[in-house]
Amino acid sequence: MTNDPTSTALYSAREDLRMLETCPTWYEHLDKVEAAIAEENRVYDIRVAAGWELDEGGWSAPCPETGEMILEWDWISFGLAYPEDAK
Repeated sequence: MTNDPTSTALYSAREDLRMLETCPTWYEHLDKVEAAIAEENRVYDIRVAAGWELDEGGWSAPCPETGEMILEWDWISFGLAYPEDAK
């Protein structure tokens, strides 16, 4: 798969038309959808930079005590903040 701007724009235009046929009010929600995607990408980038891994089972994070990967739910059990929430 290439990152050709022309093919990316064509794909986006085709998807926009397909969505318009599927849901005529789609453009009314487009800004919210794009904002949600941008936030998801922001969180993904921050977590990966912090050593987190994502697979079909969800997020895993390095345990602060051992460095071994633990499930996101175990991270929460430790009372630790998410990397994207750190200031």
